[in-house]
Amino acid sequence: MVKKWFTEFRCGRTSTSDAERSGRPKEVITPEIVDKIHEMILDDRRMKVRELAHAVETKEQSKQWVFRGERGPKKAKQSLSANKVMVTVFWDARGVVHIDYLEKGKTITGEYYSKLLNRFDVDLKQKRPHLAKKKVLFHQDNARVHTCLVTMAKIHELRYELLPHPAYSPDLASCDYYLFSNLKKWLGGKRFESNEEVITETNAYFESLEKIYYLEGIKKLEKRWTKCIELNGDYVEK
Repeated sequence: MVKKWFTEFRCGRTSTSDAERSGRPKEVITPEIVDKIHEMILDDRRMKVRELAHAVETKEQSKQWVFRGERGPKKAKQSLSANKVMVTVFWDARGVVHIDYLEKGKTITGEYYSKLLNRFDVDLKQKRPHLAKKKVLFHQDNARVHTCLVTMAKIHELRYELLPHPAYSPDLASCDYYLFSNLKKWLGGKRFESNEEVITETNAYFESLEKIYYLEGIKKLEKRWTKCIELNGDYVEK
């Protein structure tokens, strides 16, 4: 490369910038491409780099050598999959009490989760009226939004009794080892064209489950607690 530029300057060239020429410029960082990428990121902040690269791919990037007279290979076009759907499920031994799907572009914060607890409490009193005047035993993992000050204040305000949960213990989180693991198996291999289709299928799945299914999930938690004690706090899934 140094030899090339030495020869160019020796022949009278005075700049390293591309000389004017006909045809499409080699530069791919054009204002149009920058604006397009910016718009795509604002529309979906979870978009992957390879998806952005495919969307703005230039002809220069897609060139390929072929033999004379041979047709170029067919190029498989990558289709963008539906975005991830974040779901929060509140459930007990009788079934789902409240389910929430995070809107696209939003993130779960302590403030969001505390408002979600308010909505859950309303549904709890409607669907489980016998608990209206009783202390609710509430179990959750140690995710940051679950343990921040605003969340803990809300749990105290609602008068829930928060059950202890050891840090880094998904084997003691019923949503991890039971509810969501089985949901993933149900959804595995299925294709969805939109987030709405995912939500509809997820709702249908939970509604199709018998009460005994949820009761079994709670019983498993009790058994795992007992086993954890017997193992002196070690993981129960080893």
